[in-house]
Amino acid sequence: MSFRKIISRFQNSIFARSIRHGLTLAIPFLIMGSFSLLLNNFPIDSYQIFLASWLDGAAAELLNTIYMISLGSLALVLTITISISYGQLAETDQLLLYPVVSVCSYLAFCGGIEDQTDYIFSAEWVFTAMCITLLSCILFQRLLKLGRRFERLHTTGADYLFNISIQSLIPVIAITLLFTITGYSVRITWSDSNITNFGSYLFLKLFDGISGNLFGILLYVIITHVLWLMGIHGTNTLEAVSRQLFEQNVEINQALMTAGNLPTEIYSKTFLDTFVFLGGCGTALSFVLALCIASKQSHNRKIAHVALPSVLFNISEIAVFGFPIIFNLTMAAPFIITPVVLTITSALAILLGLVPAVTQSVEWTVPVLLSGFKATGSIAGSLMQLFNLVIGTLIYIPFIKRSEKLETGKFTQAIHQMEADMAAGEKHGNPPSFLSHDYPCYYYAKNLAMDLQNAIKRGQVQLYYQAQISRDGTLHGMEALLRWKHPVTGFIAPPVLVGLAYENGFLDELGYYLIKRACLDAQTMEELLKKDVCLSVNISSKQIKSNGFFDTVLTLIRQYPADHIRPVFEITERAAMEISDNLKNEMEHLRSQGVEFSLDDFGMGHNSLIQLQEGSFDEVKLDGNLVSQLMTNKRSREIVSGIIKMARNLNCRTVAEYVETAELRDVLSELGCSIYQGYYYSRPLPLEDFMDYITRLPKEGNASDPQ
Repeated sequence: MSFRKIISRFQNSIFARSIRHGLTLAIPFLIMGSFSLLLNNFPIDSYQIFLASWLDGAAAELLNTIYMISLGSLALVLTITISISYGQLAETDQLLLYPVVSVCSYLAFCGGIEDQTDYIFSAEWVFTAMCITLLSCILFQRLLKLGRRFERLHTTGADYLFNISIQSLIPVIAITLLFTITGYSVRITWSDSNITNFGSYLFLKLFDGISGNLFGILLYVIITHVLWLMGIHGTNTLEAVSRQLFEQNVEINQALMTAGNLPTEIYSKTFLDTFVFLGGCGTALSFVLALCIASKQSHNRKIAHVALPSVLFNISEIAVFGFPIIFNLTMAAPFIITPVVLTITSALAILLGLVPAVTQSVEWTVPVLLSGFKATGSIAGSLMQLFNLVIGTLIYIPFIKRSEKLETGKFTQAIHQMEADMAAGEKHGNPPSFLSHDYPCYYYAKNLAMDLQNAIKRGQVQLYYQAQISRDGTLHGMEALLRWKHPVTGFIAPPVLVGLAYENGFLDELGYYLIKRACLDAQTMEELLKKDVCLSVNISSKQIKSNGFFDTVLTLIRQYPADHIRPVFEITERAAMEISDNLKNEMEHLRSQGVEFSLDDFGMGHNSLIQLQEGSFDEVKLDGNLVSQLMTNKRSREIVSGIIKMARNLNCRTVAEYVETAELRDVLSELGCSIYQGYYYSRPLPLEDFMDYITRLPKEGNASDPQ
């Protein structure tokens, strides 16, 4: 197996997905904590005086509290969000127990929350917390599967949640004991309480003996960003390392300047925050600027615009998690290379005397340009930041283009797979469940469903119109057809859109939107019409069975009346089989108000014959497969002839779809069908093009060929 396939398998594993989803869920808390820290430490003296004096410092205390419960408790936040994501992906009834098990396991490993010298939920403990979280979730999932064998734990007649809790009893006890014993054993064996935070402990050991020179700073930068790529907050995980390497360097420079000497220490945390971590990890401001310049995909440009205000204050989570960069092989190179290059360029500039060394500590939330000036006391610091931003942006641009190309290919491939699965499912009467966790393209389907719902709200879903032409060449009507052009993959098959809308619970919203749009378009088209025509709209069996659907439809039709256009609702033959007596009554009420019904894809089904016989429909649309075989299959011709005669006897008009040649039109005419729809006359067209098309049709019956 190739390295890329191994990475791809890992990216799609429950571990990687739970980390990625958990980090995404944590974004509001990360941003809230970051901005509270920014507001509490904004480097303007008058603002700080106001903050300290207003309500006796209540505002500062409030901001500090918000920071402590969000970014200051990042280990706790990620433990909860990652375990919830894992539980969702595991698809168990014990979903809500996953975060409880993870938090308890973490506390058990740490030896409880009391008598701790450090706050074990701080960001410095993130690496340890994430490892314990994933391990506890894996163990809980597997022990639950084993525990299902203990049927004796089930209490017949008891509350459902009670049985769930009882079945989880043994796994919860076993996991808690395991982490309690493990944590205690580790502390006893190493005789060091700091070993509990093994993430920080291991990295301190790694950097033990390494000084804060160029090699040390580059190793720190590389490991920090490798951790970020794995979904671990690298800068906070290595907080103890940064203190060990260069905590005192700014103070040393200040002491040298006080003594009248030049500063000698180049590297410090402020050096990194000011000249390397511009916009946050991975030089996120350069990344966002590169997105704005080079991205061709609207959703990525939107991410850039949303992330820009936060990266100006060095808060990078929206950019890093939104694109995403986490577990993204293509973006790993610039994400690591950019800060490494900027570390070298900045160090060289200071060594050559082009930029003064850092002599003033600056909070990491201070925005670019201002931070460069404050850290060095010179405009040269701000100019160095601008230079680094340009270099970083140029590094990112080709990788963004490459990443977009790859992601577009994957997304398009997933959409094609969904379209093929839907076509096969419709053929066999078993449509796929796109939003099931077992579906291979689940992640893309979930994104697509969200994109579709947002597109409906923004009015981006369209209707195209295909003409229905009478035998004499005049316009009989038109069918409204759902069309949506996704900004990444282009037009998507309507059955996939309808399926996603149904599974995600907004099918009615989609249906009402399309009917309203059809009514508005009808009012626009009406000024071109000199006679009454039909406007057909497809509705699914799921829609007609929705409570109050027909009442809402009638309200919309009355709200947007069009005198020369008769609304026709097309219901497939399969859906017609599910029409109940109550639905028949509702349909009759609509028919009394001027609404007509068409039986779509009609192919002599027994139940739909009964519906025709009972007079529930005004129109029959011939099954496309039958029509397309008329020229080659004698039996198809006999079936179509029988349907046309039967429909005429029942006072129903007949419409033939898939009419693509004059010869096929002529055969249908001989069989008695006088209304045609298909590419021979026109493809489905957007409203403006369709209006242009109908202006060229004969107003009276004097031609039978399309114009």
